[in-house]
Amino acid sequence: MTKSNKRKQQKKARAPRRRSSPVNQLDPAASNYARLLADPCAAPVVHPVYPGGGAGFLFRADSFFTVGATSGATSGYLHWIPSYPNAGDTNLLAGAGALGTTVIPSVALTTGPGKAFLASNAKGVRCVAACMKVTFPGSESTRSGRVHYGQTNASILDFGDSATADDMATLLQHYTRTPPETIELIWKPDVGDFEFNDPTEPTGAIVRDRKSAMTVAWAGLPTAVGLTFHLTAVFEWTPKGGLGVAGNSTGKAVSRNTFDDVVDYLQNAGFTWVRQAGMAAGAGLMSGISQTFGLIPANRNMRRIGMGQ
Repeated sequence: MTKSNKRKQQKKARAPRRRSSPVNQLDPAASNYARLLADPCAAPVVHPVYPGGGAGFLFRADSFFTVGATSGATSGYLHWIPSYPNAGDTNLLAGAGALGTTVIPSVALTTGPGKAFLASNAKGVRCVAACMKVTFPGSESTRSGRVHYGQTNASILDFGDSATADDMATLLQHYTRTPPETIELIWKPDVGDFEFNDPTEPTGAIVRDRKSAMTVAWAGLPTAVGLTFHLTAVFEWTPKGGLGVAGNSTGKAVSRNTFDDVVDYLQNAGFTWVRQAGMAAGAGLMSGISQTFGLIPANRNMRRIGMGQ
């Protein structure tokens, strides 16, 4: 060995080894969950990288409905807490009326995804991923008004509260004229969303304060047209006794990454939790994961785009 090569080897041995930051490099379990969190409607269903040791079964559910298609209604709001699909509780609140009218959401909507199934079969449930798509169902010639939307805390609206559409609008981060196409909101879980809850028990104020929600408010729409909502959620649930279904004790994702690593990775890559389609001719609503990373055909290709090791 020459002196030159020996010096090179010694210098290389002394150099500190660089390790990939978890924020910039996700392992397979975390990268698969990042895909689902960013694209709840179409990505493969996988377990989350939530903290703790709980595990359950997974399924995807969705629902369609229109709010505000009642006589005289030109404004309204909808507030959705994906991680608590209680059949008789307030995880899905809506109200509509004339602009400035105080609306009391005294009846929770029963149209939330998965509500009936979970109330009948689940002892515990938590949401893994969710999204809300909002469209104007009227004709283009009558399109008018404004729509406010954004990520919120679950406790900003509760059963029996009174609020106007503008009351709710002041709490929201995003605003647009009533869109010609679709607004999409992607749910970002909070610390309380990691916990399993009994879907037949009402929530308390402390529980709601720790959960994340998505909220939309609108005003100035044509009377009795409203907005149409498409809600999608992926739930993890544990079965009630007496169903003949064994619990799932091995389904938890095994990852060196944390939930915060996944969120940081998405946001550092430019992912946005809200988006709007149709702002340019021929534009279509792109799924969040495709918008951020490009089309990803299979897990084996994650290595080349930095999503896996």
